[in-house]
Order: sequence, then C-alpha cells, then structure tokens
Amino acid sequence: MRAIDHGAETAADNNTRLSKRTFLVLIWTFLTLFWSIFTPPHKTFAARVLLFQPAWIIRAIRKDATWIQDLTLFLGLYIVYTNWAGVWSLQELKQYRFEDPTMQMHTKVFSLISLCALFAGSIVIRDKHLESKETKIESLHEQRIEDQVLPPLLLASKTTHSRLFPEKHSFTYSYLLVGVPIGMQGRISNMLSVDSQHSGWFVVDSADYLSRGNAHLSLSEKLKRYLHTQGVTDRDYAYAYLVTAPRFLDYSFNPDWNAATEEKNNNNNKSGRHLVFSETWSKDFHVSPFNSRKGSYSLRAVDPLAAYEETGQMRIDTTIVLRSSDEHPKIVARIYSDGEPKDPATISSWEAAKFIAAWCWVGFATFPRIVKEATMLFFRRKLHVWYRPEVAATSLGRSYTEEERVLEAFFRAFISNAVNEASKPLRVVYEPAHHDDAEIVLYSPGFTFEEDRKRTLIIKVTSPAFYSRFVHHPTAKSAFDHECLATDEKNRTAFLEQPELLPTLLNAIEEYSTAAQQPWSIINPLKEAKWALLNSLRCPPTATSYPEPSAPESQRPSKPNGKGKPSELDSFVKTSCEDQNIYWRTTIKLFLAERLALGIPALLTLLDSVLLRAPMLIVAMHFCHHVDVFDIFRPRALEWEDLGTVAGMLGWANGVHVWSWVKG
Repeated sequence: MRAIDHGAETAADNNTRLSKRTFLVLIWTFLTLFWSIFTPPHKTFAARVLLFQPAWIIRAIRKDATWIQDLTLFLGLYIVYTNWAGVWSLQELKQYRFEDPTMQMHTKVFSLISLCALFAGSIVIRDKHLESKETKIESLHEQRIEDQVLPPLLLASKTTHSRLFPEKHSFTYSYLLVGVPIGMQGRISNMLSVDSQHSGWFVVDSADYLSRGNAHLSLSEKLKRYLHTQGVTDRDYAYAYLVTAPRFLDYSFNPDWNAATEEKNNNNNKSGRHLVFSETWSKDFHVSPFNSRKGSYSLRAVDPLAAYEETGQMRIDTTIVLRSSDEHPKIVARIYSDGEPKDPATISSWEAAKFIAAWCWVGFATFPRIVKEATMLFFRRKLHVWYRPEVAATSLGRSYTEEERVLEAFFRAFISNAVNEASKPLRVVYEPAHHDDAEIVLYSPGFTFEEDRKRTLIIKVTSPAFYSRFVHHPTAKSAFDHECLATDEKNRTAFLEQPELLPTLLNAIEEYSTAAQQPWSIINPLKEAKWALLNSLRCPPTATSYPEPSAPESQRPSKPNGKGKPSELDSFVKTSCEDQNIYWRTTIKLFLAERLALGIPALLTLLDSVLLRAPMLIVAMHFCHHVDVFDIFRPRALEWEDLGTVAGMLGWANGVHVWSWVKG
C-alpha cells in the first residue's frame, strides 16, 4: 500500500512553485554557460565539467528533492570561487564593448538560440496552460468590483505596540495592509491578486487563512463554514471585508485574519453608520514569550465602511488590548491606516513602481523587527520568558512543516491498519490537525452500532508537532502517553476522548507489529542496515515547554539505546508501505536534527549545505580548475595519465550527486 496520496491539487501546487524556481535557476545556468563563451577555455573548464554531468538530468527526472538546491549552490559558489581564483574581476568586465566584432557575433548567435529556446518553451507552457484551463477555469471575480461596497485597496498603515507593565516599552513601525472583499477572486492589474493562478506583485492566498487543511476552498467558502460553526447564518451578514498583510514574491510572515467587518444594525435600527464594534475573549493562544497564556483580549475596531461612504476613502483603525488575569491593561496594540489608500485597478504604472519600491521591503523586515524588540525586552528590560505551550484545542495551530505533512499520511495509514486488525469491537474517530471537520471514522471488524457510544475512541490532534514527536518515541504506548495523557495540558499535542479504550488500540498495534516482525534479510542487507541505522539514531523528542518535575520516573520518556526493537510504526511502514523510503528519509532527518541541529530540520539542511555540499563543490571546482587534461576547446593527444585524472575529476564532480543518493 502507499501511505502518501499525492493528490492532484497538492502536486499541481508544488509543481507550479517548483517550476518558477527551476526556470530562474536554469536561466542562471544558461547565462553561466553563455559567459564562458567570452572567457578563455581553461578558466571555465570547471563550470563545463560540473554542469554537463548527466546526474543533473537523472536527478531531475527522478524528482530528487535537492537537485535544484545543489545546482543553485554550485552557481553561487562558482561566482565566488572564480572571482577569488582570478578568473574574472570587475575591471575585466568593464573591458567588454558591444562595438567589438567578436562580441557582436556571439550576441547574434546566442540571441538566435535564445529565441528558439523561448519559442519552444512557450509551446510547452502554452500546452500546460491550456491543460490547466481544462481542469480548472479561473473565475476572475465572484463579485464584480462595481457591485462591491468596498473595493480592493492597498493600505499604507502603521502599527504601534505599547507594553504598560511590568516594564514599559513602546515602538511604532510602518506596515502594509491590503483590503479585499470576501468573495472576490482574480487579479486586479499587476498589483494585487486574490486566489489567482496569475499572481500580482501583492498576493492574498486563501490557504493562509482560517482552516489550514482546505487550501482548495476560497475565502468566501472558508468564512461561511466558520460562521456556521459559530451559529451565524448567511442572513445574519450581508458583506465581509478582509484586511491583511499580503504576500510579496510569495513571502509572508505569519499572515493572520486581521479584521472582518460586517454590515450590521445597531440598537437604533440604523444600518452600518459610524459602527464601532468590540469583543472580548479569553487568551487561549500564545503570542509572545514575554506573556503567559492567562488573561484576556479585547478588540475595538472602527467600521471602515462609514468613513468610505462619507469621504470616499477607507480608514482602518483597530486596537487590541491584552489584560492580565486581574483585568489590568498589559499591552495595547493598534494598527491604523496612514495615508491615502491606493486603488490597484486605477493606479498608474509610475505610481505602482513607486509604491512597490516604497513597500516591498516591509514584509521581509517583520521578522528582524521582532527579533530586535525581543532582544531589547530580554536583555534591557529583563522580562521573564514564558515557554510556548502547545496550542489549545479551541485555537488554530500553526501550519504543517514538510516533514509533518509526510508523517501524517503514514500515521493515518498506521491507525487505519491497527483498527482493521483489532480483535475487539472498536470505533476510532481520528481528527488530524487542521482537519476542518473532515474526521476519519474507522471501524474494527467486530464493531456493531449498538456499541457506538461505548466503544468509540476519539483522537484529536491539535498540533502538527504530534506527528514529528510521535516517531521519536520507541513505542506507540509511550507516544500516546507523553503526547496525550501523562503530561500537562499545555504540553499536549493531541487529546483523547474515552482514553480507557486506548489499550484496545494499543493491543491491536502490538499484535500486528509482533506478527510483522521479520528476521534479518540476507537477500537485502542494505535495506536492513538502513532500518537499523534509523533505530540507532532514534532519540527522545524536544523537551516540553512546561516541565513536570512531579511526574514519576515510569512516566518519563525513555531514551532509546538503539539496541531495542523497531517501533510499531517503523515495522508497519517497513512491511506494508511501498513508499517506505520517504518515511525513512523523513525520520532520519528529524532524528539528526534533534541530535545535531537543536531539533530544527531547516538548520540541519543549512548545516548540510555549509559543511558538506559546499565543500564538495568547492573541492571539485578547485580540482578541475588546476587539472591539465584533454578538453574539447583545448584539443591535444590523449595520454594514459589522462585516464586517472579524468576518473578523479568525474569522481569529485559527482560527489554531491552521490551524497544525495546516500541520503535517500
């Protein structure tokens, strides 16, 4: 069986994002080869050797996850290395003149080649575009802009943040918001797009909002579903407007559902005039490490519709106050429009260029700004740090990481198989993180509906971290105990209803695992060695944010010594899943990240690039740059000594490809 179902939508989205990156990198590669034409052959030999290795094509065809990373890394290092080695300098570049006949000839030849390549590429892209239109016809707008109460707008804004106690601290920053009517889809000129296949400079993507697990739903559909869960019907509101920080070049720092305004009636039966609405709710999510999860929030927002109807300009003014558990104001945060809003539908090209230049950096500066202010609070204000608890069951957790999304599919197959193998009556309702009410109901063969209530175990995963932490535990019992039961509620990544039924599920898991155990395979020793390596690298997950010193020793996570049996999940994947290599590669990455990179897979990838892949490429370039061997641009008679030199050169040139194969 295959644990991972590469759905058409997810695959299409990933392929689209990959193709953009691949296209830019391939252009960079082409320009590198183009530049080598104007450079003496001995100076560009390293680039030609490394770039013309067939392994690049093989890895691309096999959809290797890191081939484009390795190619990008090589191109960047090649520029630095060749400059350091004296192959090129800025002074030499200034000597090239277009009036030079040789330069003109090469330019004409490569212009012709480029036109042919663009023509061929346009045919391929056109075919893909027509194919995508057959499967998904994009609706430019669900609502016409003329029919909307508020138009889509670009909103230059400011945000202020004032901490009142225990230490006073304030700051103000510029911020860019966009406002879009809920229900609109498409692109407005080149400036703004909403759920469009053709992105503008600033992008609003419905996948970033509300339920994380339904990227195929529009903002309108997501809002409607959410309001229905809150008891609000379609008749209770006539209009909704989203104000949010947009993506720029596909980058956005933690986009949030900032404000939604609705057309309402006040107590005097006056519809939507100078409406100010407010709300207070308990603090059930963790925003800052300098605040506990106790207390409450209060929101006060000015209705932008009133100002727009009176002045023709929309005004955003929203204030959130964090109060302590004693009802003392602790933090006052405000975001408000500052300046005249820009209409993306009517903005001129010159104004658009100025606007992009003035605001394109704001999203990228958000994280450095946060780090700066956090540093001041920690070192200068000496504020206490509260560790981040896991998300509460009533809150919306963070998005999946790439590793967690892979492991969720294997966990789902694992639980489904266990329930199917259970000898006792059992029904399991599995709710993945961000499932949006799409729970999975599983029945054991002996289950009858007369036992519906009594024999139903509900597994509700509240944080995607559950999946990455689950594989660290040596047994399923240990994983469920430490992630769901024997831990502080603030540390839980999943919740169980009727946990007394968990032993039935665990018995089924253990029985299947015991039956599936296989002796060491002499036929495939490499496969056995890979799984033995995985078992030896297994280690406890990252320590929980809130330690529990009172927990007895028997309830603390055991440290695998690598000599025990594989976990039940390992055994299931090894014996029952065709895509077991994906699971192996993902878990190995998590274990190495925990041991070597503070539990951060992205940091492990960075260390891999800096400490392994980059040195391999540099050594290969250095070897090729200083070798004297036969070259098509420097023909000479072949000698026996060339065989050893060529073998060494090809070995170094393919070192990064061999390492990619070793990693799986």
